[in-house]
Amino acid sequence: MSKEIIEIEAGPRQTSLRDLYYIFFRHKWKLILVFLAVVVIVAVFTFSAADIYRSEAKLLVLIGRESVTLDPTATTGPIIAVGRSLESEVNTEMEILKSRENAENVVNSIGPEAFQVGKAEAPSNLLERLGVSVPLSGRDRAVLSVIENLDVEVVEGSRGSSSKIIGVSYEAQSPKLAQQVLTKLIDSYMEKHIAVHRTPGSYQFFTEQVGQSRSKLEQSEKELENLKSQTGISSLAEQRGVILDRIGTLQTEIDSAEAALASSNAKVQSLQQILADTPELVVTGTTVGLPNAAVDAMRATLYGMQLTEQDLVSKFEPDSRQVQDVRRQIAAAQALLDREQQQRSTVTRGLNTNYMEMQSTLLTEQTNVSSLNAQVETLKKMLVDAEAKLKVLTDSEGKITALTREIEIQEANYRKYSENLEQARIDNALENEKISNINLVQPATLPIKPVGPHKARNLLVGFLVGIFLSIAIALFSEYLDHSIKTPEEVEERLLLPTLACIPKVRTSRISSAENWDIPVRIREHYESLKEQLLLGQKGSKKEPRVLAIAGSHDDEGASTVAANLAATLARLGDGQVLLIDADLRHPSVHQIFESRLSPGLTDILANGHSIEGVIVPSPVKNLHILSTGTIDGNLSEIFDSDAFTDLFKSIKKDYRFVVIDLPAVNEASWAVRLARLSDGVGLVVEAGRSRWEVVQRTKELLAQSNANVIGVVINKRRFYIPRWLYRTL
Repeated sequence: MSKEIIEIEAGPRQTSLRDLYYIFFRHKWKLILVFLAVVVIVAVFTFSAADIYRSEAKLLVLIGRESVTLDPTATTGPIIAVGRSLESEVNTEMEILKSRENAENVVNSIGPEAFQVGKAEAPSNLLERLGVSVPLSGRDRAVLSVIENLDVEVVEGSRGSSSKIIGVSYEAQSPKLAQQVLTKLIDSYMEKHIAVHRTPGSYQFFTEQVGQSRSKLEQSEKELENLKSQTGISSLAEQRGVILDRIGTLQTEIDSAEAALASSNAKVQSLQQILADTPELVVTGTTVGLPNAAVDAMRATLYGMQLTEQDLVSKFEPDSRQVQDVRRQIAAAQALLDREQQQRSTVTRGLNTNYMEMQSTLLTEQTNVSSLNAQVETLKKMLVDAEAKLKVLTDSEGKITALTREIEIQEANYRKYSENLEQARIDNALENEKISNINLVQPATLPIKPVGPHKARNLLVGFLVGIFLSIAIALFSEYLDHSIKTPEEVEERLLLPTLACIPKVRTSRISSAENWDIPVRIREHYESLKEQLLLGQKGSKKEPRVLAIAGSHDDEGASTVAANLAATLARLGDGQVLLIDADLRHPSVHQIFESRLSPGLTDILANGHSIEGVIVPSPVKNLHILSTGTIDGNLSEIFDSDAFTDLFKSIKKDYRFVVIDLPAVNEASWAVRLARLSDGVGLVVEAGRSRWEVVQRTKELLAQSNANVIGVVINKRRFYIPRWLYRTL
């Protein structure tokens, strides 16, 4: 047989509706018991509880004098009346209603014996019974009863309006007691309401404050009047505005005058430059064509010299001194004649009119510059005077402003103190007349029908709580249970295939070959186990198969599985089958087949007994049995000896199949050695009992010894879900 272990791919398993049904049916008795316990307890408390009666009353809250708080202890600064919103006022009234003082007043008025808590002074709770807390007196318990059974809330219909209605209710076992307690409570609350909102000594305080405020106001007004008379300031704001406007106007005029002055100075400089380049006299007229006598005389002289030259040339050589002298004279005369005008002209000069006009404009601009300089100086003096007046006004402004602010504060204080004085007077009158903004809309009613306990509601709640609690306990129990119950858990936790799931049966004894005591409904499971073990070995008849069946602990049914597996293999008619009982501490094979215990396996190994006559036939055809025999000696030494190995080889030659019933792996050390000699090991797991951590450890021990664990047999499995329901899922 192959030594390979079938690998199973592990992965998260999806929870289905079938899994939930499995949990519920597996823990059905827990579900039923928890559900019945909850329902019974709720029913007992519901039907044994006394009737509860509720008395109701309604109070109307209006905006009144209680909405204003006056603090007579504030002796400085303005006294401001602080207004509260209607919601905050209603909340305040509700807290006053629920105060312990009101409850104590009610108990003092009615008496603690009326609440039926003063009869027994025994501890009322676990802490008192254990001595952890001090037992309460009858009065204290009555006060707590009033507080716990009192309900105060705003009536829904009055929300968001300008007034609020507070609903007050009290529950008691007696209708008269409920009405009486609520009546006394409202009476105590009305007195407490007036006392809480009362301000002692406010009228006298505000009378004194009004007088002091009036005196301070008159003194401040007189000081302000004297200061205005001294400074000549009638209206600070108006005069400041006038002066500031004046300063602004002067500054504007100065800027305008300085701009004009700069323009005039530039114009004067420009005129002066132009006058410097302009002539004072200009030509007024010119006469052309007059005869020039000098030129005519010079021309006549020149003609005479030219005649003399001609005369000398005719007499002397051209290079002679006389000729040269005459020619020089002619050249000089010709030069003088050329420089002289041929005709004479007469020029007439007079005064330049442009020069005279620019001279006049310059004088005018110089006069304008002088005027503008004088204007700027005057405006600057006026500006300095206006700024001086503004400084005087500014110096006085601080005093005037301080006095004005003080007067305003004193006026506000005086008005507020006067209003508060009137309010205090009204408060005294309202207090004396016991007038309040709380009106009793509906007095405490006398209940006719009880309001509790709500039997139908309690039973429904108990029913639902029982269902949910029982389901929670079932799921929690399943969460704490680490036992293996299904093939899916085998594959998920152990990574091994499931060879078979054997249902739980009561009988395990095989009585005869023809009628062996395996119920029909589990016979098919052993057939399936056989097929799984022989898978892939069809036709290999000459090769024997040695199969070991083991469990992690005793009582998991490994011996029964081994016996039934051997009987199933024997029915094949494919050869002889030997069943070896190696569970020496808890032998059971001889009991299952009603055979003998000794001689057996230990007798052969320890005492040298012959194998012949030790292996006996069983009631099942082709099935032989080798029981444990009599234990004598150290078991570990027996199975470690060479005699066992030789015996094992001899047995394998004579039988087609050998099935070994191993002891619990975690309790016998030799179980691992025997498992190593087999072709395959089937782990028996008792459904719902064997923890997967233990089975995992068993698998690891076998793997460490090189034993071939081929799969898991789930034994004694219970199918909790009914068959008809299981088929529909």
